[in-house]
Amino acid sequence: MTKITLPAKRQVGHLTLLRQGRKISLAEYNALTSDEQQSMIHNARGREKYDLLINSKYVEKLVPQLHPQELYLTINELGAEYAVELLALASPEQMTLLLDLDCWDGDNLSEVLSLTWLQLLLGCGDEKVCQLIRQMEPELLALFLKKHLIITRGLEAYDDDDAENAKRLEALYDVQYSSEDAAKIIGALLKIWLEQEQESYLLLMEMIRSENFSVLEEEVYQTRSNRLLDLGIIPALEARSIYTAVNPETFEPGGKRGFSLEADSLQHPAALLACAEPQDLLADILAAGVDHAAACELLFLVNRKMCADQIDLADSHAVADAFQATYTTLNLALEYLAGTDIEKANQIFSETYFIQLFQLGYSLLYQYQQRAKAIAAGTIYAYLDYPELLFIDSLLQQPPAIYHESEDGLSSDLQPISRCKDLEFIEQRLDHIDLLSELFSKKLPFSLPDPQDKEIDPPALSGIFLTAIANRLLDRDFLPTPLDPTELLRLKDLTFSNGEIDDSFAQALTTTILELEPGCRFFMNFCLDTWEQFFLDIDENSTQAPHPGILLLNGN
Repeated sequence: MTKITLPAKRQVGHLTLLRQGRKISLAEYNALTSDEQQSMIHNARGREKYDLLINSKYVEKLVPQLHPQELYLTINELGAEYAVELLALASPEQMTLLLDLDCWDGDNLSEVLSLTWLQLLLGCGDEKVCQLIRQMEPELLALFLKKHLIITRGLEAYDDDDAENAKRLEALYDVQYSSEDAAKIIGALLKIWLEQEQESYLLLMEMIRSENFSVLEEEVYQTRSNRLLDLGIIPALEARSIYTAVNPETFEPGGKRGFSLEADSLQHPAALLACAEPQDLLADILAAGVDHAAACELLFLVNRKMCADQIDLADSHAVADAFQATYTTLNLALEYLAGTDIEKANQIFSETYFIQLFQLGYSLLYQYQQRAKAIAAGTIYAYLDYPELLFIDSLLQQPPAIYHESEDGLSSDLQPISRCKDLEFIEQRLDHIDLLSELFSKKLPFSLPDPQDKEIDPPALSGIFLTAIANRLLDRDFLPTPLDPTELLRLKDLTFSNGEIDDSFAQALTTTILELEPGCRFFMNFCLDTWEQFFLDIDENSTQAPHPGILLLNGN
């Protein structure tokens, strides 16, 4: 007996998210209401969503209830071999958006993709083929056909006494196709339309004959652009406006006068919103549910972000990442404006355009990213120790993240930036790096090498500083002059006692750093840990450093 996974559910934020559940029979599944099945289908992905749809007794009702982008993602996750069964049940509006999203190369209709989709449509059966010619925009169908054929003669040449017409059989038009594949696929479509939808067929063929291809393509492209505009799908350059920086200190929430789009008439995009999990304030706000207008506005915002970032709308993983990044940015803005006041946050969320909240969240982080960019372009960047280096690189990636060093044996990790306390941490770390820059550029008796002259694998700041400390311990000048490896055992004897760093050495190192720059205690702690890590593996038989690159050594 066919078994279907019934998801165990838990409420997380605004949506009931899937978790692994038990298997149920097809009879148990179909004992559920269509609304209950729809909830499961919205939260499923890929093949699981397909199985839930195809095995439902309400499948003819449920497929047209999918948001067109949800259907588009599902078909791309499954592959063309599974697409036909879903396409056969799709509404003309869903089909139109699928063609809008998948068949264009810039402002030109793709020859390959348009024929591929015509083949898929043909595979949906005569009933669906006839429905499309009745209900889809004739200009769109005309363009798809005109891309692959030329009509050389039509009704005006039809004459029962014409000897040539005897060879034309039932055909009313002479057609030349661009390829054998086009003749096979489009010929079959035209035959169905001629036999079953003759009036629509004649109108379509006359449109193909009368319209100039370039003019028709431009008209259809503009209509397509308007449809996609209402979903937030626009050219990348225009979409980049969502990254407009605003002044957080003067930002005023409110001002929303309604958010009405043609896309509001589409299905609720619940499944798309479930691609990611909101956190904190945003999760609390959305926990009560998302009305249709807010859901459409959220999708509009995420689509715009994906266009700005040039993300493939057919890539389900990239789409999920885009939703997650948008949620974290919105949450950051809400927390900045409302703190922990959920009532105030709710009011702001309902009265402020989401794109403006996104710009605020982006701007809160933008100032810190600019500081990080300045550091990355400066002299000190090439010599940063790995905690600072990974912190800067993580902050500059897209989307930005916070690098947290491992503590108490836990692994290091990257975390999204979604809270004001994250910004406080970022500011503190950037201040630390500025202090390091001040220390190494102005307060030490030596300078860092010029970046243009740096080695392929330059030493880190801690290695440079500790090498200078080692030279001072060996009664030489406080300079990062490379050491002889044979001196390592002596340095260990000078700085360790009973297998641990000697307290007097630790105190001397602490005093040296804090007298030079009081804010660099973090650097002092890292240097002590580095020194301990380096020398604990050195024994009396050592002739080389166990950790090359920590101290500057001759021959390395």
